[in-house]
Amino acid sequence: MVDLSIQVFGVDFQNPVLLASGTCGYGEEYADIIPVDELGGIVTKAVTPEPRAGNPPTRVSETPGGMINAIGLANVGLARFRREKLPWLRDNLSKARVLVNVAGWSVNDFVKVVAGLDDADGFLGYEVNVSCPNVEGGTMFGTDELSLAQLVRALRAITERPLVVKLTPNVADIGVFADICEENGADGLSTINTFPGMVIDIEARRPVIGNVTGGISGPAIRPMGVFATWKVASRVKLPVIGIGGICNARDAMEYMLAGASLVQIGTAMFVDPYTAPETIKGLHDICERQGVAQLSELVGALEA
Repeated sequence: MVDLSIQVFGVDFQNPVLLASGTCGYGEEYADIIPVDELGGIVTKAVTPEPRAGNPPTRVSETPGGMINAIGLANVGLARFRREKLPWLRDNLSKARVLVNVAGWSVNDFVKVVAGLDDADGFLGYEVNVSCPNVEGGTMFGTDELSLAQLVRALRAITERPLVVKLTPNVADIGVFADICEENGADGLSTINTFPGMVIDIEARRPVIGNVTGGISGPAIRPMGVFATWKVASRVKLPVIGIGGICNARDAMEYMLAGASLVQIGTAMFVDPYTAPETIKGLHDICERQGVAQLSELVGALEA
């Protein structure tokens, strides 16, 4: 028998496999395809104070080893999320844990979303998307040390739920930003968000993506995600959620050996929606083959 459960944020996750924000909608979208409640959990599409239509098309395009996207945080907004999406999560996910991804353009935007949800049922905590600019056209929270500290402190002051900060890889030393999150009250870290990129239609001589640039995800970024996870997990005491290019159990195990307690699968779900449940089975098989009774024993077990 192999036990895949992982205890994080004071609760048990039945397994470490979550669906990544922006790739699974609000959970209901996958309910007729896979047994969502048998996953470790899901991270919802970003929620902002007001509804957002998102960026103009084209929003998504394949790239070698992955894809580029510029969705633009399209979402139903705080009021509709609470009224229409949370009830389904509450009523249908009794075992899978739910993190609500929160986004905004100012500290006040993030505070509005968290304050507007905190007394509701149906979710465990928040994943804070710090790759959003803190003012229109301004610096991203995740690349500005002072702004990041200010944001985490403000959210910590208004909620006792788990706060997981999703770090951007687009910094000189991701460990410094992990330290800032830990020092200001974060409960966990997600590593990593996408890398900026561009794809050009050489016949039209125009960008393929309507927003010109977008975020690169998929297998091509996995080694960078594993490295960032290892660096962050080695630096802070907070639990880490590994993200980036996970397509199977071996990929997930790389992240866990590097120090991730949980992992998120995103881009691969567009290719094969059974990736997440197959990854859970694959992790069981790896543990069984290696004679490991408790998957949690392998978190951070890298010998380097």
